[in-house]
Amino acid sequence: MGILLICLLAMIVAAGAESSKNMENISIGALVPVTGDWATSGEQAKAALEVGLADVNQFLKNIGSDKRVVLTVADTKADPTTGLEKLTALHEQGMNTVIVAGSSREVQAMKDYADENGVLLIASSSTASTLAIPGDNIYRLVTDDTHQGEVMEQVLASRNISAIVPMARYDVWADDLLKATEKGFSARNGTALDAIRYAPDSADYSASVKALSKRVKETVARFGADKVGVYLLSFEEGSKIMALAARDPVLSSVKWFGSDGIANQADLVENGTIADFAVKTDFVAPIYSGADNRQLYKDVSNSVMNATGSEPNAYAVTAYDALWIATEAKLLAGNGSISQLKAAYEQIADNYCGATGRTMLNEAGDRDFADYSLLAVKETNGKYAWKKVGLFFANYDESGFEWID
Repeated sequence: MGILLICLLAMIVAAGAESSKNMENISIGALVPVTGDWATSGEQAKAALEVGLADVNQFLKNIGSDKRVVLTVADTKADPTTGLEKLTALHEQGMNTVIVAGSSREVQAMKDYADENGVLLIASSSTASTLAIPGDNIYRLVTDDTHQGEVMEQVLASRNISAIVPMARYDVWADDLLKATEKGFSARNGTALDAIRYAPDSADYSASVKALSKRVKETVARFGADKVGVYLLSFEEGSKIMALAARDPVLSSVKWFGSDGIANQADLVENGTIADFAVKTDFVAPIYSGADNRQLYKDVSNSVMNATGSEPNAYAVTAYDALWIATEAKLLAGNGSISQLKAAYEQIADNYCGATGRTMLNEAGDRDFADYSLLAVKETNGKYAWKKVGLFFANYDESGFEWID
């Protein structure tokens, strides 16, 4: 964060300390899918928010402020309807700043309420490009999926894939990412077959996997197995789909590609059948990587891992930054209007550099640029683990792609 903003915030909180001996609460809400089909990421985000809360309040104490952040966390269950109900409840409790550490499907369901009721939503993991809307009350500390689509275009080209057979959830995130990937892939003369789609809350994926096998067999007959890839757009249910696919010789004969929805998922390395399938099919998935070489990123990541027992993805660490920026925006805006709160948020975010690096915003209020890691499941001495095998990097004026393994 810039020196001037640090000084300004210090003056604000110091003034509060001089005027009152009583603690003043800064109320911030958080909507997190602690249960449901994104529960692992939700637990990690919740832990990162708790680390952030401790750090923020320690900072306020150290500078002699009479203010403390009170964070109210509600479980969305990864369900849009539940998420909207919880947002409404938080707003009715007086909160006008809410961090959403869930999917784009959840954020989409909350958008109208937030815009109509003067609630600032700070999304730490929503990436659907159709939600990149200038002037609304949704700000996202991650890049939209046009960026991930560009990454996948280059990955598919580097693997000499001529045709992809997508299998994707029915939701706005999968819709947008599929369109973004197909656009670049088609521009390189690649062929994208019609996707096999499934409901996110399906109890049984066997019929969908059977349909996928049939379509892959037809595509292999046209292009050859070495030129065909399955493109899986899923969340945690992806492990169930891959477990079924592992029994199918047709699906085991082609390369598989994933997305940030499944990258780094524990099931893919803990379940031997799925892990072996991932290795056999050269499964690789991109994921927003934040600034994972920064010491603060490593510190937050280690704290989350100690709390949850799993290595967090960058979206979880982004929730840590979201709480800091939300706090600073609330301090700067005071009891001002939603317009003043948004202006404060934009000023803070454009100058902030936290655990995930610079958070400069674009015209839609989303993070302007970011790096992506390419992750793959690797086997060493009979043990499976996720490994970084490639990197897509981007900054102010350049970008690039490279395999590192």
